[in-house]
Amino acid sequence: MRHAMLLKNALVFVHLLAMAVAVGKMLEYDFRFLRSVHRPISAQQWENLLHTKRTMTVALGVLWLTGLGFLYVGQAQYPGYLANEKLWMKVLTVCVLTLSGMLMHHFAFPHMQQGTVFLQWPLGRVLLLTVFATVSSISWLYASFLGIARSWNDTVAFEHALGVYVALLLLAAAGTAGLMAFLHHRHARGIQPGPLPCTGPRGGCPR
Repeated sequence: MRHAMLLKNALVFVHLLAMAVAVGKMLEYDFRFLRSVHRPISAQQWENLLHTKRTMTVALGVLWLTGLGFLYVGQAQYPGYLANEKLWMKVLTVCVLTLSGMLMHHFAFPHMQQGTVFLQWPLGRVLLLTVFATVSSISWLYASFLGIARSWNDTVAFEHALGVYVALLLLAAAGTAGLMAFLHHRHARGIQPGPLPCTGPRGGCPR
């Protein structure tokens, strides 16, 4: 029993650590990218994108491995473990994360090359990639929430958890698509957006 608890605690620690690293890296890159959508992608930004991609890929792999470990240990200790509907909502969310990552790799990264300007792309492509990125961001955040929402264990129906997830996706996708459409229109008219608030250390903008 002690060995099983030690294994479970180790899995929880690694799982949450991977989630925290991935969410932090994702938010950092999103804010950096949003401040530069009207400028050509620099060599440093391209390197940051590749580094973020590698970090997220490793974190996603760790999530799958530790998640499978949870299923094994949980079912061995508690026969009704797999009946927890919140668990399957988290599995679905991580599946969406995996699919969105594959779509981003196939459709987005070939266009995200040094020297290109995001807001000069056709509006349809801008909105498509914005929605892909939004789905990925919301899925990471919702998976993180499900990971710590112990009060939802065996109390919240799958349909309710799914409804919350879909509502968050729709609201976030509509908001980010509307923002990008507005910025794309301003850029096409030659109106440069003002600087966004800096969130770097000591209030300084990262270069």
